Amino acid sequence: MMTERVRKLKQIQNSVKPSLSAERARLATEAIEQYAAEPPVLQKAYMLAHILKNMTIFMQEGELIVANHTDKPRCAPVFPEYNSEWIIEQIDDFATRPSDPLVLLEEDKKELLQILPKWKDRSFDQIVARHLPEHTKKSETSGVFTIGNRDCGTGHLTPDYYNLLRNGLNYYKEKCRKKIEETEIDSPETQAKVDFWNSVIITIDAAGELAKRYSELAAKLAAEETDSIRKQELLEISEVCKNVPLNPAKTFMEAVQFVWFVHIIISIEANGHGTSFHRFDQYINDFYVKDSAEGRITEEKAIEILQCFFIKVTDIIKLRDKFYSESFAGYPIWQNIIIGGQTADGKDATNETSFLVLKANRGVQTSQPTASVRYFDGISEELMEESLKMIQEGLATPAFFNDNLVVPMVMEKMGASIEEARNWGIQGCVQPCVAGCSDGRPTVGYVNLLKCVELALHNGVNPVDGEQLGPKTGELSTLDSLEKLTKAFNTQIDYFVDLMLKGFNVVGSMHANREPVSFASMTINDCIAKGKSVQHGGARYSESGAFICGIGNAADALAAIDTLVFKKKVFDMNQLMDALHSNFEGKEDIRLTLLNKAPKYGNDDDYVDAIAAGIVKHYSESLSRYRDSRGGKYVVVVESQSMNVSQGKCVLASADGRFAGEALNDNCSPVMGRDVSGPTAAVKSVAKLDQKNAKDGCLFNIRFEPRSIQGDKGREILRSVVQTYFDNMGEHIQINVVNNETLRAAQKEPEKYRDLLVRVAGYLAYFTELDKNVQDNVISRTAHTPN
Repeated sequence: MMTERVRKLKQIQNSVKPSLSAERARLATEAIEQYAAEPPVLQKAYMLAHILKNMTIFMQEGELIVANHTDKPRCAPVFPEYNSEWIIEQIDDFATRPSDPLVLLEEDKKELLQILPKWKDRSFDQIVARHLPEHTKKSETSGVFTIGNRDCGTGHLTPDYYNLLRNGLNYYKEKCRKKIEETEIDSPETQAKVDFWNSVIITIDAAGELAKRYSELAAKLAAEETDSIRKQELLEISEVCKNVPLNPAKTFMEAVQFVWFVHIIISIEANGHGTSFHRFDQYINDFYVKDSAEGRITEEKAIEILQCFFIKVTDIIKLRDKFYSESFAGYPIWQNIIIGGQTADGKDATNETSFLVLKANRGVQTSQPTASVRYFDGISEELMEESLKMIQEGLATPAFFNDNLVVPMVMEKMGASIEEARNWGIQGCVQPCVAGCSDGRPTVGYVNLLKCVELALHNGVNPVDGEQLGPKTGELSTLDSLEKLTKAFNTQIDYFVDLMLKGFNVVGSMHANREPVSFASMTINDCIAKGKSVQHGGARYSESGAFICGIGNAADALAAIDTLVFKKKVFDMNQLMDALHSNFEGKEDIRLTLLNKAPKYGNDDDYVDAIAAGIVKHYSESLSRYRDSRGGKYVVVVESQSMNVSQGKCVLASADGRFAGEALNDNCSPVMGRDVSGPTAAVKSVAKLDQKNAKDGCLFNIRFEPRSIQGDKGREILRSVVQTYFDNMGEHIQINVVNNETLRAAQKEPEKYRDLLVRVAGYLAYFTELDKNVQDNVISRTAHTPN
């Protein structure tokens, strides 16, 4: 349900075409020229201050939560400090590209073409590129892996909103002042700490200035307003912005506005994504309960405020280059909001705000924030029932996470206490962390597993161009058993993991030296105490997540070769390779045999499922040999976003029966259309990945035909699937309930299906905003029809 206010705001947002703005690029350039002599941490702070004091601000009619990302609604700012040259190269294509197009007004384009050349060879991505070996770059462009975090800030934070709300930002400013007073500068290290504390003070003052500007704007609009109700709302907004975020929040509305100010400033500061609202119900509920008890707010009003907030969250988008707009399709920012779970002493944490979040989400149906529920043995039945009803209605939200696996996993990977671990939240898609204490970077890169299989079958030579790309791991004639083939495959993985992680350590070191973020660091515990940004290791816990893409295809391909070549000898290796090199032209019999006569991951088959689990285990062991730039662990993420479409283009026909260039399986789900034994078999297969080896998460998509899960019986089916998966120690599951007829109709008449939401990866997207390749990939996923 939406009020008329929310309906109008949502309608406005839906009518706006995502666009690109030059304003931030101009302000950032002005600041860097003015403060060029300062150390990077102060440069960045002064840059943020200059932007917040001079950026265009506005309020849309009816808004209750205020502060914009840039000078237009649903508009991406440009961050020239991170990238400039590819923007110039691709600038003529932004509005017409098939994936995540962005309208660019002629005046903005003209200004960008004046500003961006000033950053030539100075933008972060170019500086990093100069420090990467040529073979690393070649391997990346060949599609074996990617190296992330080169065109944006590190992001992926879960600010300590519980304490921020109750202290106010001036409290942290005072902490920094005291640290400066107590510190004698007697070394480069102490100088760096003082610079950091000063930078935090600069950014807090700038946050206060931004809030003051909105307070004054609201008061000005109130003076001009003729409608008495709206006038009073504007006066209240003005008072709210006078108080937060510098001072502690006193009311529910102040608390939500406080959170939004902090979140939007972090987004403006460094263009990082994956900054999440994590356990929103735990840090907001006190304000709602107090307001409700004192007669200041009704449930309906609280829901309306949250829906206004959700619309603002969906306003945040970012500019990506052609490759990443395809690989992360649907304008995702990965802003997760999680409810439920446990208290520090292990009791059910469900509260009034848990239900407010669901009701607000159900009514407004925005693509952001991405809502999730923490499941454990003592979960509130009412919370579970309401969540399943939303899934059943085809809203594709919330997703579910499994406390029974995640709590001990967080304790192990971070060394956290059980009380801290029970306070875990999500940073990004599926990456669990200790909320308010972690700098987790699941941005390392994506290893293309099927490309590694391909290289193992070609002795390290890339069959696309004939160049020696990976190590020599044996001529085809020597690969006569699954054991030998797996060894060659694992050696390829190890080689490219080494290149990727060494490259990412360059990126991490450069972020610390050139792009530290003071405002965001202030929100994470221990940064002020240590006098270090998160980029320098200031957070209590640091780690980095490295992705694998194509787990289903790789497992199916290895199983097919072992079953049909090594064991049953249906055809020999040369015949298989001839078929792959010809893209099965004239070899359809071989392709059909590969598809239909070998076991497939996703059907509760222990043999092929063990192959998949072995891949995850080996990848985890390969990562464990390294430490990231902050001294943290590298951990596994089994997740693809829509990178499975991009990386599939780089692989020729494969031994699982896949044609050249076709998409890989999505995330940790089975290959599309191959999980034919029903949903229970599918979830059991995925759970057998032994997900404790994927400590940054396994993203699992599953889809149902709507007609098969109607009524009470349908919800019981959904509950059974979730519970079976979690009983078998799966980490995360998200459920689309939509049929192919609806999806194809939306392709043909997108204007009629503007609000159709689907789970792509760890985020929701409006189906009609996805490019056709990704839409087709969603359609190709198995739609289960349980008996």
